Amino acid sequence: MRKVNRPLEFESVCSHRREDCIRYAGCLSEASALLWQSFSCDECELYTPAGMESRWHQKACSPLAWEV
Repeated sequence: MRKVNRPLEFESVCSHRREDCIRYAGCLSEASALLWQSFSCDECELYTPAGMESRWHQKACSPLAWEV
């Protein structure tokens, strides 16, 4: 997620938002709490479609977590 310093045009919202991401609600809450005018999910490295939670877990963990 990245901050956008202007409201998105209605026609461009779909190209900036990934509502199918398991993190979308959290990002929306964070952007609202920080009073951002808007945000974009475009190029977000943490994007994880619903049903792919295990992939998200791997991205969220430190590489050290996998060492024995």
